Amino acid sequence: MGMMRKLYRIASAAYSRQLVLQMKKISIITTVLAALSCVGSAQATTLPDTCASAQLASSSQPHGNNTLAGHNYDLALAGDVHQTFHAGDITASGTGLGAQALRDMEDVASLVLLATLTGHHSQGCAQDYFVSAATPIMDGLRTGRSYDLIWQDGLLSSGETKLSFHRAHLHLAGAKGDTAPATLTLDTQGLGIAGSHNTLLVNALPQQATANASVPSASLVPLAAAITGHPSETVMVPLHVSSLTAQRGAMQITGNGDASLTGNTDASSANGHIQVQNLDAVIETLRNAGQTRASAALVLAKLFGHKSASGGTGWDVSWAGGVMTVNHIPLPIR
Repeated sequence: MGMMRKLYRIASAAYSRQLVLQMKKISIITTVLAALSCVGSAQATTLPDTCASAQLASSSQPHGNNTLAGHNYDLALAGDVHQTFHAGDITASGTGLGAQALRDMEDVASLVLLATLTGHHSQGCAQDYFVSAATPIMDGLRTGRSYDLIWQDGLLSSGETKLSFHRAHLHLAGAKGDTAPATLTLDTQGLGIAGSHNTLLVNALPQQATANASVPSASLVPLAAAITGHPSETVMVPLHVSSLTAQRGAMQITGNGDASLTGNTDASSANGHIQVQNLDAVIETLRNAGQTRASAALVLAKLFGHKSASGGTGWDVSWAGGVMTVNHIPLPIR
């Protein structure tokens, strides 16, 4: 039995990288929503030079005051960090928002998306900026309004690594009152990666993904404060992920679960269920890419997974105290 547990730990370690990737998607959409949902009394302001710089080749309001469409959007984090975000087109829309508020929404969402994906947060991004820029969004969410951000032909760069996508759509929907949950959906299409030395990631990155989640509106303020540079392990924000789907070729990953989030990853916790359809296709893809160790590990992991009626293979996953477990067995992923 001890040998079987050891084999399972080795097998699960490779597959856990895929699970971590999907859990990061949950963190990304939650971070974007939280940063857009700070409250405060300040008015909209320009993106501080100490935080990042943003440029837009052209913008217009094709559908009146509630929509702002831009072309060739470029964002770069301040300092010599080489983290940039380019979108061929960017559109922000929401009832009751003027041009400046919509422009702020574009900058805040793009800034947090870039910082989260690259793992770098600029020290010059003052909390006051997020408070000021996001006030109209939070006010609208508390009255039940909804907001949309669409990026087309995006390219996020971190040094030599470049993550691209054809389209990303973030939808935020509020509910009247502070206790009602705000819901969000993030849909990404045409994902790709170049310049990465992580061959496992290159060969297993989903080509498209969609996530649906909800979080209590009143809980967004302390989480936003933690994310913007003041992490605190005393902040615990509940997040419910109703569905998560990621697909690459014949491979499809689905999941759902709950999390308690803080500004510190190791202090956060999560638990849920991940299921893979066509796991054999994943194994074959990795084998063809020369990932013999990972493919062999997945063959073993398949034996320990839960078989579903639809033919998929599932695992119960949890994260607590900086440790990931699959089917209640801790994984050596660090």
